[in-house]
Amino acid sequence: MNAKNACALFMGVVFLLLFIVIVIPHFTSWPVTPPLVVAAGEALWKGRTYEVILQGFIMLAGVMSILLLLGLNYSRRTQP
Repeated sequence: MNAKNACALFMGVVFLLLFIVIVIPHFTSWPVTPPLVVAAGEALWKGRTYEVILQGFIMLAGVMSILLLLGLNYSRRTQP
């Protein structure tokens, strides 16, 4: 297993675990009670920590995949 496959496996497992941690608590709490809104700023950001982490992780994975795809093909070219 080379480094690229190991990195892809690690990122996949971390993404799956993060996704499960975010999704499972929403299905276990029933019936849902609406949150009490104290201020607009608090209502926008309270409880969204995992969403922000997940979005950042998805963007980081996209950048890494682009860099891995560009990095290998560039080094194989020979100059005339």
